[in-house]
Formats: sequence, structure tokens, C-alpha cells
Amino acid sequence: MITIPKRVTTSSPAEVSLFLKVGFKVEKNMANPWFRLYSEFAHDPKIQMLSEAMQRRYVMLLCLRCSETLETLHETEIAFQLRLSEAELLETKQLFINKNFIDKHWKLLNWDKRQFVSDSSSMRVRKHRDKKKQASNGNETLQKRQSNAIDTDTEQKQINKATSVAVVLPDWIPQETWDAFLQMRKRIKKPATDYAIKLIIAKLERFKSNGQDVKQVLEKSITSGWQDVFEIKGNPADNIRLTVPPSNEPNPVLLKIEADRKKAVPPSLETLARMAQLRSKA
Repeated sequence: MITIPKRVTTSSPAEVSLFLKVGFKVEKNMANPWFRLYSEFAHDPKIQMLSEAMQRRYVMLLCLRCSETLETLHETEIAFQLRLSEAELLETKQLFINKNFIDKHWKLLNWDKRQFVSDSSSMRVRKHRDKKKQASNGNETLQKRQSNAIDTDTEQKQINKATSVAVVLPDWIPQETWDAFLQMRKRIKKPATDYAIKLIIAKLERFKSNGQDVKQVLEKSITSGWQDVFEIKGNPADNIRLTVPPSNEPNPVLLKIEADRKKAVPPSLETLARMAQLRSKA
């Protein structure tokens, strides 16, 4: 007796249509799947504050999402793919949820913002065929140059758009105070770049872990007209060291002079005679 599988994998559109008609569950197989990983991965504070092990697990999730399998896997299967124990998987999931990398269903939250529909091979083939048809009635070389310029320009706009939304403000930073800080930077003609914002957020996160009030830190920079943020120190009056001691206490400077005088050793008779001899010769 032949066992017919209930699920098949294929990349042929004709086979997909045929299998669907007869009730099969079809998984489309992408040829050479790939995804965009931007250079900011190397200096993004949210990423670089993770351990190397956690960074690897995040990249593995990106790979699983690219292959369109992540959201269909059970947690035990995800643990197997990442080579993790149940406890390690739970720890990883909670950390990534706190970092706004995923939701509770393992869905990567910013995937659609960073990946383009045009990255699909089928989409690129369709565009290529359409351009060949348009070029058939004109100068082929000219048409190719024009189409390449358009593609490059469109791609650059998409990259710029993706870059502009790369910075996500953590929920522990007050939005109103943060907006006022950015407006102050513009007013002093020092507008913050995306990279500068990431560095400032990383500093604020460090201040927060040291017990600092993030809102007070931002307000101090706003009122002082600072383009950066700094930890708020204690009351300066508490750190003042008086140079003149109270009248009822001995002066430490005088005590030091007296102690040095007592330690001083008078010159020997031989030394005094030698000094007198030198003076007579002079």
C-alpha cells in the first residue's frame, strides 16, 4: 500500500495549483533565500548589549523567518533549531520580548520594515521581463541605462526610508521630555543624527541602571542647553571641602609644617666645617 504524503514542497506555480486542487497542503520552496542585515548591527546598542550567544540566537531567528518557517514551528522545534534547552529557550524568549525583537508568538516585529518585497526572486524576474518588453520598441542600451537608474534610485529611497525608522524609543523614556530634548538640539543648531540618538539612548539606559531618573537627566540637559546627557551628581554643596578649618580645630597646614620641622635633622659638625671652608675660598 502506497502512503501519500499530506504535505508537499515545491517551487513550481503549476504544481502548486495542481496540488491545492486535490487537497494537499503545499509549502513553497524559495530558491536561495536571503535577507537584509544592515551594517548598524555592529553598533546598535540594543544588539551589542546582548551577549554573543544571544546575538547568535537572534540571527538564527532571522534565518528561520527568512525561510518562512519561524511562525509555523512549535517552541520545542524552535529550541531544536537553536540548539537550546527548554530553560534557555524561555530565557531567550523573555529577553527578546523585553527588547521588542519578537512578540509572544515568536513573530519578528520589525521584519517587514527592514525587508523589501522586491527582494523576492519571482518579483525581480517579473520586473525584468516587463522591462524587456518595454525595451523592444526602442534603443535597448538606452532603455537599460534608464531602467538601471530608476531601480537604483528607488532602492536608495527604500534604504533611506528604512534607516529613518530604525531608531525605536524605549518605553521608559518619557516621550514629551524626549521631544523637548530633540527640539532643544535643533534650536542650538545641533540636530541629532540617528547614530547620535542611539548613543544617547544607550547612555540613558546605563544611567537608568545606576539608579538615575531619566526624565531629570533629560530636563537637566534641556535647561542647560547641552547636546549630550550626563549623570546628575549629588548636591555640590555636599562636596565642598573647606580650606579654612573651624576656629576650634587645629590648622592641618600648620600641623604639617610642625611635623616636618621635627623630622628635620641638623647638619653634622663635619658638614658645617666643610661649608665654612667653601665660603672662605669663595
